[in-house]
Amino acid sequence: MRTEIAGKPSFAHIKLAMEPGETVRAESGAMVRRSPQIRPRAAFNGGFFTALLLKIFGGESLFVNWFTAEAPGELVLTQPAPGDVLELDLDGNELCLTEGALIAATEGVDIGVAWAGFASWIGGEGLFRLTVAGRGKVWLGGFGALVAVDVHSPLTIDTGHLVAYEPTISLRTRMSGSIFTSLAGGEGLVMEASGPGRVWLQTRNLDAFAGWISPYLPG
Repeated sequence: MRTEIAGKPSFAHIKLAMEPGETVRAESGAMVRRSPQIRPRAAFNGGFFTALLLKIFGGESLFVNWFTAEAPGELVLTQPAPGDVLELDLDGNELCLTEGALIAATEGVDIGVAWAGFASWIGGEGLFRLTVAGRGKVWLGGFGALVAVDVHSPLTIDTGHLVAYEPTISLRTRMSGSIFTSLAGGEGLVMEASGPGRVWLQTRNLDAFAGWISPYLPG
């Protein structure tokens, strides 16, 4: 399978040149176009009960699409929000994802949910986190550009900017400063990530953007 991410970083989309027998799992609504040789199949996201858990706790679609190449062809995928797309290769390792980050994955990648903790919930990332593990390719999306940061000492992250992180990262939520600074400065709560490990951040915050554009929308 040959892959290309075009339109970076603002309107990124994934181009997959697939060979016979290759299969990709994509979130519902992710497809832009496909060759006739690429056959879609809708299914529960890992079985009914797994799909229900992913829907309730991981923010994922109840159904996903499996695209299989019967002959050489092209499949193009994207995400709902404008922004960047990142391709990562898993080699037996695991990653933790925030809600809505996953676009697609190849066969061999297992998708599940795990307890994220109250710090994640207070920080707006939910009580549970989505996990991807195994061997294969994973495509993640973000609002704005996606940036990888290696964490060696505690790193402060504004809520709404975390996209993915390695399981060696621990998270806690705290005030950004004093009560006055946190409220008057508009930062409120922030997340503190401790490593060692790597995190991936998005440079834009969808909730903040929605708040910014709201006054311009008709009543």
